[in-house]
Amino acid sequence: MAELSPMMRQYFEIKDANQDSILFFRVGDFYEMFFEDAKTASEELDLVLTGKDCGLSERAPMCGVPYHSCDAYIARLIEKGYKVSICEQVENPATAKGLVKRDIIRTITPGTVIEDTMLEEGKNNYLCAISFVGGVGICFTDASTGECYATSLPSENTEQHLIDELSRFRPREILIEKGKLEALKTLGRFLEINLTSVVTERENQSFDLTATESRILSHFQVISTENLGIENGSAVASALGAIMEYIYETGVTGKTSVNRVEIYTDNQFMRLDMTAVRNLELLETMRSKQKRGSLLWVIDKTKTAMGKRLIRNWVTKPLVNITTITYRQNAIEELCENTVLRGEVTEALSGVRDIERIITKIVYGTAGPRDLLSIASTAERFPVLKGLLGGVNSKMLKEICNNIDALEDIRGLIEAAIDDKAPITVREGGIIKEGYNEQLDILRGHMKNSSDVLAQIE
Repeated sequence: MAELSPMMRQYFEIKDANQDSILFFRVGDFYEMFFEDAKTASEELDLVLTGKDCGLSERAPMCGVPYHSCDAYIARLIEKGYKVSICEQVENPATAKGLVKRDIIRTITPGTVIEDTMLEEGKNNYLCAISFVGGVGICFTDASTGECYATSLPSENTEQHLIDELSRFRPREILIEKGKLEALKTLGRFLEINLTSVVTERENQSFDLTATESRILSHFQVISTENLGIENGSAVASALGAIMEYIYETGVTGKTSVNRVEIYTDNQFMRLDMTAVRNLELLETMRSKQKRGSLLWVIDKTKTAMGKRLIRNWVTKPLVNITTITYRQNAIEELCENTVLRGEVTEALSGVRDIERIITKIVYGTAGPRDLLSIASTAERFPVLKGLLGGVNSKMLKEICNNIDALEDIRGLIEAAIDDKAPITVREGGIIKEGYNEQLDILRGHMKNSSDVLAQIE
């Protein structure tokens, strides 16, 4: 290591702590990759493999991508099942003394993606954790929306139950204890043949009941896991705690949009195994594996990304309780019979943005000015929707109406502060409207008329 240049020594220190991911190492206006990472990235992304002087006798294999267009390259690597760690310059190169400090700001994995450009709007992007500590428990979380579901599974015929749940949620990444999958031959074959999920093996400590319970209590701010409907010392608690650890670990910022967990049981939904889902062509056709021609394609007339994800969940999780079925049916019947109301609601929903995922970006601190403008434009429709649903009769639609918050305060703040022609990113400036803040207007005037300001000083 003594022969390496200072920057390459820094690179190896950071890389040693991130062996299972491709390291995007920020150098000026580029993210550069070196050695094996460079060879992998050049092959997968069709990048030219070059070399860089590193202090050794041979040049280090290297390739790179511009930092301002890195999302497209990262998305391709994630789609292929790789993990990517973003190593950013954490101090200004112009004022840094010596080597610029760098650190990991985020690790993006297939199950922890929150970026719009890397997600399909009509599908959830689930991260799954399977625990065998204190029974058998499974948890699914969509980091981009904050949704979280968990359940315990019977100890008999465990592998088939696991396969059924995985077929229902189709997670992009699965967390499991090291060595467990080797003993689950049927599950292993299913994952290899039928799912494109990335399996991430974790140390036993990630599923330890004491450690996981501590994480859950800290995150959800409760005094007992039973406040969440989770039995103390159960496999469900272990699975949920393992997922929370991984989200915090990869997010680095110490923030997450997961603020509640829904505990479900077998008797809530019709049990659909993989064969039934495939043969009934619920989500895709057997021949072409496309949505077109499936049941979902026939009935999905939703106007929002959130609606598309919801109806997909409804199709894969049919209700079995007559009370809840009737509750939903009555709402659908009212909308079917009242064509005028249905048409007006449809029109009001057209153009509603994906608020679930935008809020997640705000929580993580990655939202841009256009995201905030989207919230304001969507909030314009809430009073209209509330007015349309004001005279409905079904209980479900009444509850939806009562729960609509017009967000007038937030909408007013955004419309007053954010320029309608704001750029995509914060770096470009020009976000705040003129007239919103007097001091900012003065500083902006100094920038635009710097020559006049200097002349006045002279």
